[in-house]
Amino acid sequence: MNEPNRIYFIGNPYPRGHALEDFLWSGRIDEDESMWFDFHLQTDSYYDGEFNEEDALLSTWKSKGMWCAYGECTLSSTRWGDYGIKINKTSGKAFFNDFIKDNLLADTLPRGVDFDYDKIAFGIYLIGHDRSANHKIKIKETSKNKFDIEWSGKIALTYTGESGFNYDFFTHLQNTEFDGFHYPKTWSIEKASDFFKDHFEDFEEYEFVELNSKNDNKEYKFKKK
Repeated sequence: MNEPNRIYFIGNPYPRGHALEDFLWSGRIDEDESMWFDFHLQTDSYYDGEFNEEDALLSTWKSKGMWCAYGECTLSSTRWGDYGIKINKTSGKAFFNDFIKDNLLADTLPRGVDFDYDKIAFGIYLIGHDRSANHKIKIKETSKNKFDIEWSGKIALTYTGESGFNYDFFTHLQNTEFDGFHYPKTWSIEKASDFFKDHFEDFEEYEFVELNSKNDNKEYKFKKK
């Protein structure tokens, strides 16, 4: 039975999946006022102390030795400055849950021949620096600022020379918090406040949380109280 708060790579040598060392879901406002969701996930070490001689004869995907040579997985839109998933905001005000009422999709397969691999939603380090695509993220609020997240997608082992997205992953996260919206450092808190007032029907349910209290240049994020 699959357990929550672990990630599974279907058919790899770890049927119980991998524990998560870190997971963060946040929002981002760019200078052009576009809105994005960012997700960052990192696993514990793949190594579980079990090897045998036959392992070296297996394919890259099924070899524990190959997995352990690369340590752990990072799947992230923030680690390497990738795009994340754009939020479809309306011209008027919206509630936060309006942004997650539909499944979040990114880099849907099949891709066109002119697809720009410099504009992917998520970078991945799995068995080397590989590629991920066909992301589907379903988010459901379970209590105040607590969410269940189901995330699935496809992987291509490009680091070892493969090009096809032949492998699947999924994870089910429980009781995850939304970390808040980050906005450009060039914005004053007054400008940020005006932006959020214009776009958030539930503005009063948020507050500005200081990020770097020891720094003279104050920075904040906009987060649920």
